[in-house]
This record gives sequence, structure tokens and C-alpha cells, in this order.
Amino acid sequence: MVHAGGWAGHDEYAQDLLMERPGQELLAQGWRIVSLDYEEGTAGLQDILNTAGSELARRTGNGPVCIYGESSGGHLALVAASRLRAIDCVVALGAPTDLSLYQQEAAASVDGRLKVVAYQMTRFFGTTDAENAPWNPASLAATIQPDVMLFREDDDAVVSFHHNLNFTGNRISTQSVHLAAGDQNDGFVHGTVSAAGREVYSSAITAFAERAVTSRRAKFDARKMSCKSAHRTVREIAMDKVRGALRCLARSDNTGPARSGRWTKNSFSVQGEVSAARIWARLRTTTSGRRALAAVAARHANLTVRVANRSRVTLSKR
Repeated sequence: MVHAGGWAGHDEYAQDLLMERPGQELLAQGWRIVSLDYEEGTAGLQDILNTAGSELARRTGNGPVCIYGESSGGHLALVAASRLRAIDCVVALGAPTDLSLYQQEAAASVDGRLKVVAYQMTRFFGTTDAENAPWNPASLAATIQPDVMLFREDDDAVVSFHHNLNFTGNRISTQSVHLAAGDQNDGFVHGTVSAAGREVYSSAITAFAERAVTSRRAKFDARKMSCKSAHRTVREIAMDKVRGALRCLARSDNTGPARSGRWTKNSFSVQGEVSAARIWARLRTTTSGRRALAAVAARHANLTVRVANRSRVTLSKR
């Protein structure tokens, strides 16, 4: 967990806030939580990478490693995910994802908070697009491999909704969640969140975390079958390689025999990144799905994927 603070560095109070929300809820679900402090500016990224690397090196389980960050912490979480492929998922709340856009917004605003944030950006990340590029999540979006979920408070006056739009425009499989505003007693990060909005936040975090666990398990099971590229996503590799990996998994599956003669079609949505491992894990749990896998193994099925916030996976009989 990476706290907010305008890239200003150490802040134990902000750390404590993250341990309360969403830390306690995730702890109750069985997650190990590391709320980390970090140096100011660009040096903070290395602290995040070091912490993530330490968790990966612990090897005490096969669970996913995810990064949660708020505001500037969310920005750093996204940058970290672009550099460390082993990260499984990222959640960012109120993160400025487009540094150039933020400078434009700050220049046109009379809100002093935007001026301070814009100053910090130029101080740490540079003044030109070329200098900003390694630190600009919207530009890095296509290189970020793990699942990503972005939160935004509807009345956030510090980071506009255009930041989520720009990021998801460059990475359409990103899940974007808006939190309904509340009164002034419902303060969250930059704005307010109503009771209903907090319910949305809690349920979205829970579902996202559960999906990360399921995805990690599917990847682990697929690797045991030695099917090349089974864990690689549709965004990373060509569809023919995804089909080939799914065929390998279907042929290696040990869930029991299934006949494809009466099968015609399976179609379902997948939230997050789509890979052969995820498709296989979804199909092998139902009779219809096992029939589809039998058709895939026999080369009797076509596979198509329409990538979106909720990607659509369709297998149909040839």
C-alpha cells in the first residue's frame, strides 16, 4: 500500500489511514498487508519496487502481489507496475495519470492545490514531455501488464475525470469505478464519498482482490501443464498464439472426458486481462465449458475476444 502526499515522502499518518481503509477489510479476507513509507520524489519508486521485490522473494505462498495507492501513491503504483512485470494487480484512487494534462489544468485553474501539485510534478519529473514520459502513466498504460482498477471520487477537485479517461483510452481493459459524492463529513482522499459510494468502493475492492487470487491460481495451474504463453494476455501476444495456448491446455486438462458433439457455443465476459489460462480456468468448471474445451482440443472451435472493460470471449463451433 502506497500512501498519498504529493510525492513529499515519509508520512506515518497517511500510512495509518491506509491500514484502516482498505487495509482492515483486506486483512479480514486473508491478505498480507504492507503499508510502506517512501522517500520523496522519484526515489520513492525504488522503495516501492524494493518492497514488492521483497514480497515476491518471500515465496511463502502462491498468492498474487498487488499494489494499492492513493493520489500520488496511485501514480507511483502505476509506474511501478510498468517496470515490474511480476506484479499481479494495481488499484489507484485519485491518481494523476497524465502529467502534461495536469500542468494544463493547473495553469487554467485558480485552485491553489492544483498549483502545488503541478509544482511538485515539475520539480520531480521534469518540465518537458520527454522528461515526463518515464513517469507518465497514461503514456505507460500499454506497457502495464497486470489488472488495473482506477477509482475516482465524483467531486474530486484536485484530479479531474479526464485522467481516468486518458488512461483507460490507452488501456481499455482497465476497470474504472466512480464513487458518488457525499456531504462534507464524508471526506475520502480529494473529495467526499457517500454511504452508497463507500459500499461501491468496498464491494469493488473485494471483487477485484478475489479476481486477482483466481487469476493467479489459473496462471499457476496452467504453468504446471507447460503450455507456452498460456499466461500471456491478448494485449501481449497475437490471437493465434492465445488459441494455441488454449488448445494445449484443453489437451492437457485432466478434469475428465467431455464430448463436443452436442456443443455449439460459449460466450462470457471477463473483467481484467484475458489470457488462455483465464479462459481455460473459466471453461473447465462447467459441463458446457468442458465440451467447448474438447472442441478446442480437436480444432473444432473458433475463439474470438473483444477486449473492453468487460471483455467478451466467444467460442463457437466451426
